[in-house]
Amino acid sequence: SRNILRYLKYHVQHNTCKYSGTEMYKFAVYAEGLLSSGVKQREYVPSREELKKLMFLKDMPASISCYGGWNCKIAVTPTLTARVAVARLLSGMGLNPRHNKYALFEKQGNIYKVIEDRTLMSDVLAKFERKTAGEGWVVFFKLFGIVEFNISKCDPLELVFLYEFVCDQIRRGLCPDDKVSLTELAGLRCQYLYGDYSPEKNFTVSDIYKVTLPEVKYSSSRKNTGTLRGLGTLGKGTIRKLKDLYTDTEREDELLMQEEVEKVKNTINDYWKTKAGLSKGAAQQELLKVTTRWLAFGYGIFDVLIIDNRFRETELWLAVGRNDIAIYPRQKSLPLEVHTYDSIISFGAPQVNVFKITIEGHAPLEMNTPEFLDIARLMKTYIGIMVKMKKEKSTDCDSALIPLL
Repeated sequence: SRNILRYLKYHVQHNTCKYSGTEMYKFAVYAEGLLSSGVKQREYVPSREELKKLMFLKDMPASISCYGGWNCKIAVTPTLTARVAVARLLSGMGLNPRHNKYALFEKQGNIYKVIEDRTLMSDVLAKFERKTAGEGWVVFFKLFGIVEFNISKCDPLELVFLYEFVCDQIRRGLCPDDKVSLTELAGLRCQYLYGDYSPEKNFTVSDIYKVTLPEVKYSSSRKNTGTLRGLGTLGKGTIRKLKDLYTDTEREDELLMQEEVEKVKNTINDYWKTKAGLSKGAAQQELLKVTTRWLAFGYGIFDVLIIDNRFRETELWLAVGRNDIAIYPRQKSLPLEVHTYDSIISFGAPQVNVFKITIEGHAPLEMNTPEFLDIARLMKTYIGIMVKMKKEKSTDCDSALIPLL
């Protein structure tokens, strides 16, 4: 409360004056600096590492992971926010923050959760400490939103981030193009990562490509699942029969998936072999040449389930870009609907896993998606960038008119 904060500030200032030049004075000055930083509340109790460093009035070292196994060291104070950490990383790497939007993510395996700008980095590290040991959570730095993507003028490091952004979409099966095979793009990815093909160069398919069960086989494997057909009359042993049925179905699905993974891997290898002799840079350029022709290139793409019946299909993609949002059929290159931000009246999550966009002159778009928070953050980011650019343009126009008055 304000009363407690006021008393605490008074107490610290009193000790600063009373114990000048002592060890107590150093801690009082440090505490006064933290209190005046504007941070109102911590979400987590400080980690053990943070408490150890605070005892000696030192910053906590932290490692930020990046593509290619790179790691950036950063000093974490109790008041360091994700926004400031990103600004420091951009400055250290020489990246222009005006070109694209970067962010920090909580990463575990292939799972990424964006960290909000105002989140304290000390809270993120404290949360990691409380997770089960061995889960492998790290802080990861990567592109969050693409504003400009002129490849010919891209800085080499900026191009790496752009390339990895696209490859991450390919890995998740988010390819808005019905004229190119994802396995071909995966083959180019292998050439970039491992060089020319050889049988000894093994890779995990899920790291570069999303494998799904073929619809026909999957439907066949699920035949009679969830019914009592073939179980005979209800009676003794029925529950055991149901349990055995589901266990057999899971085993069958597992075998089908293994079979499909092997088939996809062979297809990727076949295309990879045709790229022998292609340099790493050329493989990167060839993949970007294909993907930059997408209408949704640079968009954040999310799996959604449309609630109403305005489209023939309900399982679609929501693409969130710099100037607009669009609804795409999955794996198709042309959108069903496109709406600029100027036409969007409001957006948000009326309830968990539901996202709603109110559009001027159209029925609201309402969809089910577990990524509703990431969609809202990305839309908010792009709208903020658009408003900022309009203000700057207006200021430039006003400045140009001054000499004429």
